[in-house]
Amino acid sequence: MTQKYEFDKEEEEVFQKIKNDEEEDISKRLAHALGLRYIEVGFRRVDPDALRIIPEAIAKKLKIIGIEKRMNSLVVGVINPTSAEINQYIQELTNQGFIVTKGIISESSFHKALEEYRFIKEKKVRYLEGLDIQEAILTKVSEEIKGIDDLKKIIAQIAKENPFVILEYLLSGASTLGASDIHMEPSEHEILVKYRIDGVLVVVAQFPKNIYVLIKNRIKLAAKLLVNVENKPQDGKFSILLKDLTIDIRLSTIPSAYDETIVMRLLDPRSIVVDLKDMGFRTDDYEIMKRTIELPNGLILNTGPTGSGKTTTLYAILNKIKRPEIKIITVEDPIEYHMDGISQTQVDARHGYTFASGLRSILRQDPDIILIGEIRDNETAEIAINSALTGHLVLSTLHTNDSLGAIPRLLNLKVEKTLIPPSLRLIIAQRLVRRICTSCGKLVSPPEDLKKKILDIIANIPQHAKANIDVSNIQIYESGGGCEACHKSGYKGRVGVFELLRVTPAIEQVVYETPSEIKLFEVARKEGFVTLKEDGVLKLLQKLTTVEEIGRVLGVL
Repeated sequence: MTQKYEFDKEEEEVFQKIKNDEEEDISKRLAHALGLRYIEVGFRRVDPDALRIIPEAIAKKLKIIGIEKRMNSLVVGVINPTSAEINQYIQELTNQGFIVTKGIISESSFHKALEEYRFIKEKKVRYLEGLDIQEAILTKVSEEIKGIDDLKKIIAQIAKENPFVILEYLLSGASTLGASDIHMEPSEHEILVKYRIDGVLVVVAQFPKNIYVLIKNRIKLAAKLLVNVENKPQDGKFSILLKDLTIDIRLSTIPSAYDETIVMRLLDPRSIVVDLKDMGFRTDDYEIMKRTIELPNGLILNTGPTGSGKTTTLYAILNKIKRPEIKIITVEDPIEYHMDGISQTQVDARHGYTFASGLRSILRQDPDIILIGEIRDNETAEIAINSALTGHLVLSTLHTNDSLGAIPRLLNLKVEKTLIPPSLRLIIAQRLVRRICTSCGKLVSPPEDLKKKILDIIANIPQHAKANIDVSNIQIYESGGGCEACHKSGYKGRVGVFELLRVTPAIEQVVYETPSEIKLFEVARKEGFVTLKEDGVLKLLQKLTTVEEIGRVLGVL
């Protein structure tokens, strides 16, 4: 049996030195053959500023390291100078404004340099203050893309030929296709890119993870985020100019299992529906809205989950009632859309400017109408209600599932029960369903079991709400599978589904007594109250959407 020889400490050191010398010799000869600079870390100090430029995770993955930085000149050391991934990353550094010199470094020198990251404190730097998104490409692509299939083909081609401009293609594609969000989701081997179009996520691209490094850093630089921070969530924003239209983009990053997940929200001013008539209100509900928003004071609440269109509705109200002689001030988190003719302020918790403190401040500005982005706590709720009681019209949002839940929610926020009835005027609940694409949708007669369910629901709806509905020959739309007009989705645009709870004397009395949702519904029903699901069925019978959409958003019939 052969006995394994073990080196003692002195022999191990000699062996390691010989091994390192051989590595350095190979690296030196490789650098000479390729006409590149040879770098040995043992005889020089790594510049901390150069080290900070390349995040440690990228350095380890690509085996590239910052060695020296002077102004915008950057020397990097690489083990494999012919690596396509490394050269792509160096091109990205060049796009960021650095003049990059590539040098050859041995494996052992590389690991010595990596150890220097231990002494690098997280520095709050952005490296370059902002980034130029190529507007010419944005405009060009917006003209080329006619649908999701076009975008998929273009992205696949660009990923191979010039991945450094993928960001422009993704942004212009999102704007052209009417996407509200771009989601970048990393998996073990690739990145999946999804657009949220009309509230539904659609896969539009997938590409290798090595390209993601380039895109991610460009996005972070554009949003002035910390490029070298990958283990903490970050939020930022930037803007793009597309055909003389400025689109603001809100950015969120979070660390995930394989890399950072990025979501960009596009705040396209064209997406604001500025006329209440276009929101999807029934005629009777529209009349209620008109009468309520013309009142000189009181509180109007809009309820529903995130993404249900609450803010858009409130902006539509402001656009309807704004006039030069009326002072309108908002306090929002964040300001999603800029509107002429009103004063908008944004919450900044880091500097103590919260909804409550902001509301107290703007009351000193003597406004006629106040918009509060959201009522989240007792202090904000009480100030909003007291403002409504002292001559102001106050608009705000509240997170509840329906309008009936808003009053119990205010009580949970410890609002005094006796203050709610005299201040509250109207509670809106809303959802958004996709409109059927009439170019490819098909009108059909529903099966008997579905027809019976529809008729049962219709029978309970107050007469004034279904006055224009013909139940003698029920026909509904079903999706035709999609066409070019709807980007193969079967749907085009969205329409609101609403329920309006008017705070009448009868409702006020219930609030003073026992404001349970069951009791509120009983009293409201006698006064013509229509639920969200019932309004959804009415939208179905008006041939605006489909059974599948009603089920997806409001629950099955």
